[in-house]
Amino acid sequence: MNITLTNKFRVFEYVKEKYEVIVFALYAILLTIVVSHHEPWMDEAQAWLLAKDTRFKELFTTYLRYEGSPGLWHLILMVPAKLGLPYFVINIISALFAASGVWLFIRYAPFPALIKILYPFTFFVFFQYGVVARNYCLISPILFLIAINYSKKNERPYLFVLLLSLLANISAHTFLIAGSIAFVHFIDVIKNWKKTDIRTRTHQLISLFIFGLIALLVIYIILTPPDQIYANYINSNVRVMWIIARRMVAGSLVMNEFTQLPLLFGAVGVLIFGSSLLWFFKNKSGLVYLLPLTLLCILFGLKYRNLWHQGVLFLLWIFVLWISYEKYRNENPKGLTKAVVAGMGVVFITQIYWCINAVTYDIYHNYSAGYSVAKYIKAKKLDQENIYISGWKNISILPYFSRNIFSNHNNGGEHRFWNWSIYNVTSVGASKAVLDTIECLQPSVVIFASDHIPRKAKITLPGYKPVAFFKGYLCWKTGLSEPECYLIFRKNKEQEVESIAYDEKAASKNKSIRKSTF
Repeated sequence: MNITLTNKFRVFEYVKEKYEVIVFALYAILLTIVVSHHEPWMDEAQAWLLAKDTRFKELFTTYLRYEGSPGLWHLILMVPAKLGLPYFVINIISALFAASGVWLFIRYAPFPALIKILYPFTFFVFFQYGVVARNYCLISPILFLIAINYSKKNERPYLFVLLLSLLANISAHTFLIAGSIAFVHFIDVIKNWKKTDIRTRTHQLISLFIFGLIALLVIYIILTPPDQIYANYINSNVRVMWIIARRMVAGSLVMNEFTQLPLLFGAVGVLIFGSSLLWFFKNKSGLVYLLPLTLLCILFGLKYRNLWHQGVLFLLWIFVLWISYEKYRNENPKGLTKAVVAGMGVVFITQIYWCINAVTYDIYHNYSAGYSVAKYIKAKKLDQENIYISGWKNISILPYFSRNIFSNHNNGGEHRFWNWSIYNVTSVGASKAVLDTIECLQPSVVIFASDHIPRKAKITLPGYKPVAFFKGYLCWKTGLSEPECYLIFRKNKEQEVESIAYDEKAASKNKSIRKSTF
């Protein structure tokens, strides 16, 4: 009896000591499983094709301006893309960066063990910035390296600036975060100016000057050209900006856009946000949070935002909690500290529920139908025929081929990515002009992507027969965000006139059944 109890106690102690490794191993296994079922969508394909089809100079001096991205992600992808590695490598790279961020959090974050256990399985961390392979997977490892070294930023100014520079080159959003952190650091340098020696002052100023030069380079790279067509507008309505900011912040914590209880989750979100602000100001980190948060909300309101940008706000919140909680690492939570930890727990548990829903959907449904369409094209040998496409989401199909198989995309040129320019004349939607063009050109195959096609719209092509309809939807928290569906027509020798409904209903329940249909 005593031996059994002793063994159980030893097992318990071993798990307690090694929980970090156990949690990370579980995370890595689950991430591998989900990534193996994920079909990359248009934005994932776009980055890969830019890295694959462009030279270094034209990527950074021409095309990234249309993407609004500084290009660190594209630079990383250039290595496997140029080496000819298969497309699925993009998801492996994303998973590796996401996993490195999770390990840094589990191993070095100052929070209680339960918080570390819950964090890896939250929605943004596991799914949106892990499974979905986009530049956002770079945020957590770099941001957490900054958090680890934040207390030593005065002793290691060049390392601090190097990490800030990497953060600034991930996206326009992280550029604002990096600039804000650098600005707050500059204020601290000025405050402590008289307390520091000349050598320390010199290194601080040189490092900040270097960051300023890199910031100017980033601005040059992402400076939007006048012919950029996507999100080429400015919203000046203050009320709309406030609504957008409120929704983005709430969505980054506990608010689900598909919830039936918006008032309840809204109230919970306000409590968590309010207690976090009190905590930040109590620990002199309020400006580190509010400055980038304000700049990001202005960007969202003025220019452009999408649902997945909520994850940037989530990681910013985690970062500031990290650096403000550091001195309480070895203390038991009490008072406001306990409220902050409880708030983190509520946010994490809520997001784990979202993550379970998103993961389940992605395993059993098409996140994007691009992969299914590519298989269909290869099986039917349609890539040997004249294929006319309409819609930018057809980009999701092209990484599975070694060339541009669409006759009218980029005028049949070698570049397979989508150029967000007003001079890009590739068809979008199923308007009368598009249908008239198809009737005039008489291609062998026509593929309509879901862009700008109303739900249940009837598409009629005289002389063509609808042969396949593949469904794919981006899942978001507990619902579906946007379609990535494809409708394929083939030229009908009998000249029959047929139509098919472009019905954007939920995808069928079994992915394997849908794929085997064609």
